[in-house]
Amino acid sequence: MDPQKKEPGSPASTWHDEGLEFELTDLDEARRVLDAESISQFDVASVVSPAHWKRVRRDKLPTDRALSGQAIDWLIGLEASLRPQHLSAQFPRIANALAAVWHDPDERQAALAKLLSGDRKGRKGFPPEVQNELAALRDSMIALRDWDEPF
Repeated sequence: MDPQKKEPGSPASTWHDEGLEFELTDLDEARRVLDAESISQFDVASVVSPAHWKRVRRDKLPTDRALSGQAIDWLIGLEASLRPQHLSAQFPRIANALAAVWHDPDERQAALAKLLSGDRKGRKGFPPEVQNELAALRDSMIALRDWDEPF
């Protein structure tokens, strides 16, 4: 179909250009279709069985159960009042992952935001004391970032 010969008033017409096909639609229609026909990446737990996750996840490593040297250095470098003791004792794998991204402010912020978001279905979430430690780390980093901003 020639793009200049499209039917007037047709909200969803097809346009061809060198083998690529595009369908013109409005934003409301696209949202309706996506809401009705797709599942969110966070809704996967309600669709996929636990056996699936056992097949696709990597095997647990012995290092998942202990703090890495990098994580220990990270903990020592934090103020004593900010050291996430419950997190490092109960979830050393998470502490290791945080230590690995801590040097990059954007990655650090993204990691803390992901850990603190409570809308991930299929997850139990962290115990309150671990959530409090993560929130304290996030709040401390936000305060430092605001303090370092130019006036």
